[in-house]
Amino acid sequence: MQITIDPGRSLPVYEQIVSQLTSDIQQGVLPVGTKLPTVRALALQNGLAIGTVRQAYDTLQRRGYIVMHQGRGTFVRPTAPERLAPLPSSGSASGTQSRKQRAIQAVDRALGEILALGLSPQEARIFFDLRLRELEDMGPVIKLGVIDCSAEALAEICSQIAPLPNVEAKSFLLDDVLRHPDLLSSDLDLLVLTTTHLAQLTERVDAEQPMAAIVMTLSPDTAARLARIPRDAKVGILCKSQRFSGLIQRACTRYSRLETPPQAIFWGKEHSVSAQLQEIDTLILPTAYEAICPPEDLPILEAAMENLKTIIYHFEMDQGSLLSLTTQIQQVLDARLGA
Repeated sequence: MQITIDPGRSLPVYEQIVSQLTSDIQQGVLPVGTKLPTVRALALQNGLAIGTVRQAYDTLQRRGYIVMHQGRGTFVRPTAPERLAPLPSSGSASGTQSRKQRAIQAVDRALGEILALGLSPQEARIFFDLRLRELEDMGPVIKLGVIDCSAEALAEICSQIAPLPNVEAKSFLLDDVLRHPDLLSSDLDLLVLTTTHLAQLTERVDAEQPMAAIVMTLSPDTAARLARIPRDAKVGILCKSQRFSGLIQRACTRYSRLETPPQAIFWGKEHSVSAQLQEIDTLILPTAYEAICPPEDLPILEAAMENLKTIIYHFEMDQGSLLSLTTQIQQVLDARLGA
């Protein structure tokens, strides 16, 4: 997400950030439910001070444009103020007519944007139904069990599921589930996992438990950043699991032209993270690194990032997977409500 800052303006930098994001929200550039970058990620992407971005986010939350959920992320609020121009008073017939016209126009705009994405009217209905149920404050009713082989991937998948209404997501490491299938309690309505692990898990868990297989792909922005790494760069990958490190290393092999393979650096190991960070000039981190990093290592990491080029490794659920998952959630919800 690019933020344009005019150093010649008298308006403080954080207010310029607030102004730009407010405009994007009001104009629908950032639709309801959009997950915004973390404070640190937005600061890194735009060369801004972390404290300045945090002040802007705090201001946006106070003004009602965004909501920040601990451990889940920051999202555009469903009821952000001033999204539409003030409506005329409903005390007259003309006011009532204007309200109806505005509502139809708003629906038409939303439908136009959704259908322009190549979705069918039926798929559009699914999204509308889910959002309406959220606004009716029905609360989370569908319990998802999210399964993957690394803590980093689990955090990424759960963060992308978080904006969906009426769901609760609980994460499980694949190895733990394979060793102890009973970890998946019977009250889970749907298991969510990548197609890579589907066959492996199907052999070990109750065949009657519904599963949603998804595909996660590297974001175009991350692929572009990997491609721009200089050939002679000294790259380090800081994460928690060997599997996730391998995933990033394969992406570097595909998209970058590095002369020397990236160095894997792991949290929670006996060797010094601080010493290893001093040996590199470029650092690759998982999106949810703040939630995964041990508290004692976070100050070390923050200090090192001041002098390192940092790339946040972000991968995302493809459109087909999101639609399929949303449809399955809708089906479970309808069955629960007796639809």
